[in-house]
Amino acid sequence: MNLPPGLCLLQQAEKILLRPIHAHLISYCPSMDLIAVVTDEENLDVYRINGQRAFGLKRKNERVRVDALAWKFDGQSVAVAWSDGLVDVVSAETGKVLHGDVGLKAVGGEGGEGERRIRCVGWGLNFIDVESVKSRIGVARKRKIEGDEEVMKIDFTKAMEMETTDDWDTFKDDTTLEDFLQRQPDLQALDIAPDLPDQLAMMDMETLLPKLPAIPLPPAIPFMRPQQQADSGAFNSQAQVDAIFHPSHMKDHNAVDVMVRCTDGGTVHPSLYDSLESVNVGLPSRWNIQQSKTLLHASHPYSCSHGLVMEVKTSSPMQTKLTFVPLTLGFIPSAGVYLHLIASKTSQLQNLLLYIQQCLQRIQTFWKHSQDLPNKFMMNVSETLEEKGQGDLVQNLFHLACTGNCPPIIRDWLVDELQEAGHKRWDHTVQSSLTVLLTLLHENLLPALDRCSIVISRLRGLAQFHDSNWIFSTPLTSFDALQTLLKNLRLLAHTTLLYTGDEKRQFGMFSKWLRYEIDFEATEAGSQSREEMEGRDPGVDIAMVLEYIRHGLRKSDLSPYLRPEANLHPHQQNQPPSSYEDTRKAIELLKDEASYKEEGLCLEHVFRHLREQCARLFQQISGWQEKSTTMDCGVVVEEGDGSVALDVRMAFEPEHPNSISTYIATSIPSQKSQMHVHRIAHAPTITALPKDLHSYATTTLDFSGPGATVLDAKFADDRNVLVLLRIPTLKSKKDKDENEEGASPSALLLSIPYTHSFSPSVQPSPPTTAAIPYTPLSAPFHSYTLPTGTPAPATTRTTLPLSTSAITNYTKHVFEGRFMPLKLIVNGRKGRRVVVVLGDDRKHYRILDLDFRGKKEGDQHMGGRMGEDENSVSEDEEDSDVEMAGA
Repeated sequence: MNLPPGLCLLQQAEKILLRPIHAHLISYCPSMDLIAVVTDEENLDVYRINGQRAFGLKRKNERVRVDALAWKFDGQSVAVAWSDGLVDVVSAETGKVLHGDVGLKAVGGEGGEGERRIRCVGWGLNFIDVESVKSRIGVARKRKIEGDEEVMKIDFTKAMEMETTDDWDTFKDDTTLEDFLQRQPDLQALDIAPDLPDQLAMMDMETLLPKLPAIPLPPAIPFMRPQQQADSGAFNSQAQVDAIFHPSHMKDHNAVDVMVRCTDGGTVHPSLYDSLESVNVGLPSRWNIQQSKTLLHASHPYSCSHGLVMEVKTSSPMQTKLTFVPLTLGFIPSAGVYLHLIASKTSQLQNLLLYIQQCLQRIQTFWKHSQDLPNKFMMNVSETLEEKGQGDLVQNLFHLACTGNCPPIIRDWLVDELQEAGHKRWDHTVQSSLTVLLTLLHENLLPALDRCSIVISRLRGLAQFHDSNWIFSTPLTSFDALQTLLKNLRLLAHTTLLYTGDEKRQFGMFSKWLRYEIDFEATEAGSQSREEMEGRDPGVDIAMVLEYIRHGLRKSDLSPYLRPEANLHPHQQNQPPSSYEDTRKAIELLKDEASYKEEGLCLEHVFRHLREQCARLFQQISGWQEKSTTMDCGVVVEEGDGSVALDVRMAFEPEHPNSISTYIATSIPSQKSQMHVHRIAHAPTITALPKDLHSYATTTLDFSGPGATVLDAKFADDRNVLVLLRIPTLKSKKDKDENEEGASPSALLLSIPYTHSFSPSVQPSPPTTAAIPYTPLSAPFHSYTLPTGTPAPATTRTTLPLSTSAITNYTKHVFEGRFMPLKLIVNGRKGRRVVVVLGDDRKHYRILDLDFRGKKEGDQHMGGRMGEDENSVSEDEEDSDVEMAGA
């Protein structure tokens, strides 16, 4: 097959990696120029378009591997699924882990958390009020393509019949669906604010509060590191905290974010707004499916039914089927505008609990840090005093502060062991730790508790003023119990804050007195220096020093509040939560040094009760979502071992306003020159099949020619599908004489329209490249649906043989020379659509621009010709695609 030279797209970048990557674990960010890859060392690396490494994620241990990789639809984060069943969500803005080790709940006969492997991860956005978005976009506008310019045709006769002139603006607006999917959409410009009653319901006073600050890093002391509790570290910087608590997508009240995790056991787990609670759904057990595995995921904002391409194996008869299974989230239309409020507040409450948990961990760490070093200094002298029978350290220091008479052992300890350097370490460690402790209590813990109270109050209002069995099945008293726990935590935190301030002031005075005693005892008796020190006022409040020696030196007043829950007696750990009055009484009894309920004052113990009761609340919301989530129907598209699902896409076609079309591209290894495109038109909300199936058609693209092979295919947008094709191309006569075979494998990138819908993201096709035709199958469709259905027979499928001239017309890019492509990755944003082509060595990739038009593209071919001469390409350029540009 002879192709004209010079058919090429603009090459934005090219990179050769040091190590090979997994071909199925490479993805391009939809909103930023970032490429995520997973190397054979199982490490995630994210590169900028110029080849510079932006950030990455190291392999957790040698036993795990990366099973799935997916960018969020707005490009703000990337999800990495490990082979131990856990998922890490990494921020694209900070490069830090937002949510680490997110697991799944045990379901049915499956293993517990961490025992199921996640094979597919998908992100999606679903609109709550679809019609308002459709009217905002103006899908009924007519467009006409004339050359490279887009001209709007307006029916002025119809426009004059409109009631107001405000409707005329819809003809002038260029808003598209992709404007809603941007990384930071301009919601004010999109202008889809709800009505006044809904706006009042959505008002959130928390936005008026100051932002939560980052949690300080723990002290870097070597002997403290083995004892530190593990935490996710998701709140260590202000950028991370803002990304979790103040994301831009939370401001859109008409949309919900959905992350779908699919396991190798066949279960699907959708979750909203990065929530840690997920819904567990699977195929019906009555189908007797022996094994099922999700291969691909697709979604569309207009449809609350997500599309899953699954491979299922039936037991009777033993068959392998490639199927389209809809995952219908029925709670989206049923909850209406309140879904955003429920889902966002639930996710926010989960993040607040993680924030409080990490606050308590850091508080305990810094408090322990303030105790360890002084205990180390006092340990030796205490043992010496005990051996000599001269009392303990508290008694001797108390005696020294009252009388000024220093015992010899204390003098040796102050002058020889502690000295000035040791005192500086002691003072710096305790002062800095208590300062950070005050900051954590005042700026981190207490504001987080206040926000928890606000969120629970919002959820309580929804439970009170709606039907009792709508979402929350428990009475309002359960919300009151949560508020009581928050009051207890707030009271304990305030009390701890007061004690911390007192202890810091007392230690400051004690440290000043201790430094004076060190300097005083270091002087000789009767010397002039000692006489001068005796005549000078040390400026020490002895009463405060004595108070610290009696209480704070050996046993801090903070101990009952900051002790680990593990130090409590097992009987105390199992006690129910205390009431607010009991907590106040315990604080008063502690002040009077009487017996009190120790578990009632332990912050960690009270917080555990709060977390457990919130978990029951989250389970109610997940149960409500699970009841409205269905996955009990499907369409069989292929049958037999070896069928490969290349890609899937859900598209909205304006000529069919009440339908959503799902396109699935498949191939069969035994028929390497063919690719099948399945078109399934269905209702936006699929409740049952074939009732909601509008039409079903399959078209086979047959690429004729010797040795023709379909390497890969991806849907670029709602109009074109990109096909990576390898076809032997005849060499020149000179090369043919040197090689008797005379054939060199050449790869082509084809852009074939598969719908008649226009999308401004990809250049329109010339008249010579018609769209793929479809011949709908005749109803009924029962024979094609699960569990007993079979795919459409070959006699009912439309076969489209593509000749050499047709392939030439569809060709966008010709790969020549030593680069042989293996896989396509298509993504990008409005006006910046790119295709990443991975080489067969799995080290080399190139990024080609699909939207670049240049000064004036060639008229003979879709891709145009690049170079200094647009009509010819020199022989030296035949060995490469294009010169590096835009990198």
